[in-house]
Amino acid sequence: MQAEHHQAIEDLYRDAVALADQARGWFDGPGVAWRATLDLADQARVATESLATTTRLLAIITWALDPRHMIRSAPLLPFVWSDADVPVVAPLIGRPGGDIASAARRLTARAAALTAHYQPEPLPAANMWRLA
Repeated sequence: MQAEHHQAIEDLYRDAVALADQARGWFDGPGVAWRATLDLADQARVATESLATTTRLLAIITWALDPRHMIRSAPLLPFVWSDADVPVVAPLIGRPGGDIASAARRLTARAAALTAHYQPEPLPAANMWRLA
């Protein structure tokens, strides 16, 4: 892996961990009191968005911590993420949690962009009948 990719992964990891700390501070702190003032449907929407935010951050952190990234000569591993199955809800807009959720979306886009040009090497054709 090229040195600039190694540094970009480290930077992305640090940013994701810092944002995860902010998310936990808000979602488990002031966000709890705010969420309690909402009706049940909005509470569920907030819970869904906070879960999606946490999932995005964990995906980035897990990808960045893959030990294969520590091998400087190894190819860059692809970061695969899709929001296709994530419900489009935005009850946090205008709240500190909304800034955190938006930042998590930007970080996943940054991780995906880092590996957008990744072309995995094709695997050799396997023949289960050949023993040698």
